[in-house]
Amino acid sequence: MRNPYTVLGVGKTARADDIKSAYRQLAKTWHPDQNPGDPSATMRFAEIAHAYKLLINPDLRSSFDKGDIDARGRRRPKPARGFAANPFNAFKQARRAATADQDTGEKSAAPEDAPEEARFEEMVVHIFGEAAAKQSGHTAQKGGERQQANAPGLDEDPLAALDELFAKWKTRRKPGSRASAKTEKPVTVHHVEISLETAMTGYTGEIELGDDCRVEFTTPPGTLDGTEVRVQSPDPGVHGDAIVKLTHARHPRLRAVGADLHGEHAISLMEAVLGGSFVYEGLEGPVRITLPEWSGSDKVLRVPAQGLPTPAGERGALLVHLRVMLPETPDRALIDLMRSNRRSWFF
Repeated sequence: MRNPYTVLGVGKTARADDIKSAYRQLAKTWHPDQNPGDPSATMRFAEIAHAYKLLINPDLRSSFDKGDIDARGRRRPKPARGFAANPFNAFKQARRAATADQDTGEKSAAPEDAPEEARFEEMVVHIFGEAAAKQSGHTAQKGGERQQANAPGLDEDPLAALDELFAKWKTRRKPGSRASAKTEKPVTVHHVEISLETAMTGYTGEIELGDDCRVEFTTPPGTLDGTEVRVQSPDPGVHGDAIVKLTHARHPRLRAVGADLHGEHAISLMEAVLGGSFVYEGLEGPVRITLPEWSGSDKVLRVPAQGLPTPAGERGALLVHLRVMLPETPDRALIDLMRSNRRSWFF
């Protein structure tokens, strides 16, 4: 995931008001409802919401600025103990000892000298491969005698020799080369179904990238139907990233359209004519709704702030579609009234 400051387009010294302003503008621009034909809008919108959630929280923002957590809000692993130690000190000390022996006129026997060179060569082979070790010329044999003219491992500081080898290695392995492209693992797609209640509060789940690799991911409150979340692989060399597609499970009373919730409610003919009120079971509990007089079928009653949360900190609406229903058994009084009115309409 990208740097949250970059996602929102603000600097590291931005105030909370600046972050809110940038977030609202971007959220309005990239909201999936505003971009029905752009499949990337959902991912962009989720990225904007996550960046805002991280930067608007002072504690999370401070932890990110100090490097304690990454852009996804996950705690960064601490370096292993002893990581800062110089791994070449042993080679440098061995070289100094060999030089001191030569200055005093003392020569070490070949069998005692060979292990130091062997270990150095093994290190070069381990890091750069056999081809680099051969080209370095740190050991040369001619007529059974050791030649030191082309031996940077003996005539020079081992660190300088490795710097030269590393410079050659970088020229052969450039970023974006075909060799690196071949090792890139494909992105996998995972489908996850969540309830509307879970979409209301946000979702936390896990996906499997392999037999021994499970990765946790989260979505903010107000997860829309069809939201796609990219989950980064902890080990790209073994498993590729994943795309998680979240869909809403079928609800017995409600369906979501964006952040709004839609439902139906049956009313009697008397209620349709005279009006009144009724209690409707919303996603968070019962809601009393006023029914105006003369409310026919297909009339929609809108109750604000009873839908899903939005990234702007607001709520969608609850929209109840009315259906006028006749009694299950015939009502003689109602039949006589309708017949009487029909006569007055035609005579």
